[in-house]
Amino acid sequence: MPSITPTRYELHSNDNTTKVSYFTSNIAGQPALTLTQGTGPARNFVGSQIRTVSTEIGLLVSVTTHMTIDTGSTSFSVLIPAITLSSNADHKAFTTEAIVTSHSGPIPVLSDGVHEKYTFIPLKGNAAFVVT
Repeated sequence: MPSITPTRYELHSNDNTTKVSYFTSNIAGQPALTLTQGTGPARNFVGSQIRTVSTEIGLLVSVTTHMTIDTGSTSFSVLIPAITLSSNADHKAFTTEAIVTSHSGPIPVLSDGVHEKYTFIPLKGNAAFVVT
């Protein structure tokens, strides 16, 4: 039985206000992520704009969605579980969490205190193998 790793992950929140499309490799051989939050336009991230960390609970995929010089930044992360497909035509439904993190500024006024605040967004969607 073949062991195939998905290359495309399509996810959305229950209310469809958050949508994520993540490709492990696009036609140029780079990762690509499209993110829609609320009524705003879709935002595209590619290559080094996407950070991935393999952890014991899955692949954490992160992008910076807002950056300022002094007041901090916001990042969007999604946890991708390990998924194996049985064929190129197979797809698997799954649920996961997205995390919107508000980071305090690079020059914090006070050195102590909480520097990140998290908002968790339940997501559901499908993983599939797509040739790019």
